[in-house]
Amino acid sequence: MKTIARTLLFVRLIISDIFKYVRKKYVAAGFVILNPNSKVYEGAVSIDSVLEGFNILFYDTQIFNSTIGRHTYIQKNSTIVNATIGRFCSIASNVSIGPGIHKIDGVSTHPAFYLNNTPLLLTFSKSDVFESSKRTTIGHDVWIGEGVVVIDGVTIGNGAVVAAGAVVTKNIEPYSIVGGVPAKHIKYRFDSETIKALEESEWWNFSDMWFEKNCVLMLNPNELLKYLKSNGSGN
Repeated sequence: MKTIARTLLFVRLIISDIFKYVRKKYVAAGFVILNPNSKVYEGAVSIDSVLEGFNILFYDTQIFNSTIGRHTYIQKNSTIVNATIGRFCSIASNVSIGPGIHKIDGVSTHPAFYLNNTPLLLTFSKSDVFESSKRTTIGHDVWIGEGVVVIDGVTIGNGAVVAAGAVVTKNIEPYSIVGGVPAKHIKYRFDSETIKALEESEWWNFSDMWFEKNCVLMLNPNELLKYLKSNGSGN
């Protein structure tokens, strides 16, 4: 009996190890198969989400019902729920985008009393009477620092910078630098004329071939805009 018990325990341990290995490899491989030009590190999880290409998802990143634009990367331990994120975004570690909303004007904030479609083991509400998740929109070329929380339904404009540790509760204008709890405007990256021109250029839609040929122009907005004025576009 002891021999049988030891054998069963050994088999269970092997099966458990195989399951863990396959799960990790399957998740990563799924991304690679669907997005051959992207890299997904071990432990990254995605449900109902799309990577546009040349993306990197670092260790233990979780993405649900979201679209991630081309060349955008997301550092480890970040969670993104119900969001549309543009191209060339830099998202640091431990960032939370769309963490969910609780109803605060009722007797209780617990979702068992206002949500029916929920993973809770027991809910008392017969229907969903509150929207607990709103779509969050993040533009192109946005830099979000470490430990930032972006509340559901917020829109962050193109080129914005969110300082580490900030809590974003309201919309952020394009090319605005914000920080604090709650996040407040600090300054703009460029003057209004330059911001307008960069927005109109939509440079994030240029081809990778163009970037390879003209990468040096991306170091100086004035040089880029001068080039575009002379050549008409970046294609």
